[in-house]
Amino acid sequence: MTFLAMIIALSLQQIIQPGNFLQRDRWLIQWDGFVALRFSAQMLRLVITLGVIAAVAYWALSLLEGWLFGLVELIAISGLFVWSLGRADFHTALEQYEARASDDPEAARAALEDLWAPVDDADTEPADRALQRLVYCGYARWFAPLFYFVLAGPIAAVLYRAVAILAANDRGPQYLQVLRWADWIPARILGLTFALSGDFMAVSQRAPLAHFTDTTPAPQLLWELAAVACNQGAGARIFGDILYRSAGLWLLGLSAVLILG
Repeated sequence: MTFLAMIIALSLQQIIQPGNFLQRDRWLIQWDGFVALRFSAQMLRLVITLGVIAAVAYWALSLLEGWLFGLVELIAISGLFVWSLGRADFHTALEQYEARASDDPEAARAALEDLWAPVDDADTEPADRALQRLVYCGYARWFAPLFYFVLAGPIAAVLYRAVAILAANDRGPQYLQVLRWADWIPARILGLTFALSGDFMAVSQRAPLAHFTDTTPAPQLLWELAAVACNQGAGARIFGDILYRSAGLWLLGLSAVLILG
């Protein structure tokens, strides 16, 4: 069921439009605001906000288990996974950036302004910051949710997206910190994937395994390793291409694990 739900959700993501009814977030912001009014301690607020979401999702899936021979549960799991996927229009942003990059770098960077990433604006050059947002957006839209979906089920993927949404909406520093922790493993695994889908020797010389013991932020790490894997090529399309190739490798590997496991 996990494999089928994964395929259904990833297929739906290719055809649904941004702002669709399956990916509405207003209820999450309102729920976090409700909790914040009653609990001032930031970590307690985080635990209650996410804990209730996890409990409700678990209760709903338990209630639906076995309905119509599992069909209703399959639809519910697929719906939860769709909600956990990213909302940003990565493909359009990439094409807009690429179309303007050679003639108007400022306009090209402006095309990526709507993409959010936990980037330290004060310590990053504008051009680098824009590309870090682009690469991180490509990663966060489904690499990270898929990692948690396969590792721990749909509720884990939902919690990842909830943390990311609350961090992006500046709901408190605790969400940004938890997001950094949540990005730590999947971002580094994707960085290793760049070696297989790009220049293996170049990435190997960059010693990507060393990043499993450091605290390099996910946007910076992914941008640097993608650039190395693409031989420091110019333009944004090279980053899109390596993310697409890596997505294919992830799908093949995870499909084999889910089917054979």
